[in-house]
Amino acid sequence: MIKGWLYPADSSARSGAVLSTNGNQFIVTRENRATVTGSIQELVVSQRVGNIPRKITLPDKSLFETTDNDAVDALLAATGHNARRAGILHILESRWQWIALALLATLFTGFAALRWGMPWASNELAFAMPARATEIISAQTLEFLDKAILEESALPVEEQQRIRQHFETTLLPLQQENFTYRLHFRRMSDIPNAFALPAGDIVITDRLIELADSQEEIDSVLLHEIGHVVHRHGLQQVLHSSFLTIAIIMISGDVTATSNIAVALPVFLLESQYSREHETEADHYAFERMVEAGIDPLHFSTIMEKISSAPENEPEGNASNSDEQDDTDLLKYLSTHPSTPERVFQAEKYSRKFRQRLSE
Repeated sequence: MIKGWLYPADSSARSGAVLSTNGNQFIVTRENRATVTGSIQELVVSQRVGNIPRKITLPDKSLFETTDNDAVDALLAATGHNARRAGILHILESRWQWIALALLATLFTGFAALRWGMPWASNELAFAMPARATEIISAQTLEFLDKAILEESALPVEEQQRIRQHFETTLLPLQQENFTYRLHFRRMSDIPNAFALPAGDIVITDRLIELADSQEEIDSVLLHEIGHVVHRHGLQQVLHSSFLTIAIIMISGDVTATSNIAVALPVFLLESQYSREHETEADHYAFERMVEAGIDPLHFSTIMEKISSAPENEPEGNASNSDEQDDTDLLKYLSTHPSTPERVFQAEKYSRKFRQRLSE
């Protein structure tokens, strides 16, 4: 006998009732009189979840509810009811070993999604995104940066025209991808910087041009940024960060977090948060195009060293003891970017190939 409550069909009114069995028949008794009878196999029994009340739908659509889950399980097992198989869910959730295994599986699945799933999906979406979409993203991003961060270039118009003409006649013919490249000159305080927008717009700052002692050094930076465009690195990173934002929204329900997506690309570009793999890939793209154009890749290492040693890029103070040096080494290890010495080494490696090619 199982005690519970009976709800008539299409009604929230309840009254105390008892469910009992007689062979393969059930009887629900309310107020000492049989209310519903029928075959036990006609009962629709909800799955057991913890110790929440069990719901049993009767043939006449009325509902019997009880907290005596053990008695319901015993009834299902004794009568061979089909719902007895659902008990496996309760078994799994009531065994700490299975709970621990489920937790580990969840953690691994989450890690795999972040480590491999999202980057893969970001890459696929970046290459599948229509050109018109990238143009809209680039235009809006540049507009935002011009209003909030960047300033009009102070370079003489003649110098801008000379660099732009060289860019169009010497560097662009090396490209075989379907992008419309445009070179923009801007001032960003005294920061030497260059970045590329997804549609092919490349921004270079006055300070970087001032640091360069030759057109070849500027070319090496521009080819590096073209490499980011060709491999869709900017789109990949922003899509990846958007996936994380969407995941946070789904978990927390905080819809205001969607505003983070709108500013993701400008912030990402200004902070140069490309991954180590992306930076290395863009470096190699630049080196290969430099060799093809007859430009010594050593110019890239020269401008990189100038940028890294510029006053605005030097850390405040110097390491004066071993602990501080250890901290510096740790930060270098944790950096997502290839270190300047690594990039210089790769540039010198390509430079040797370049000189060997000239001597042949």
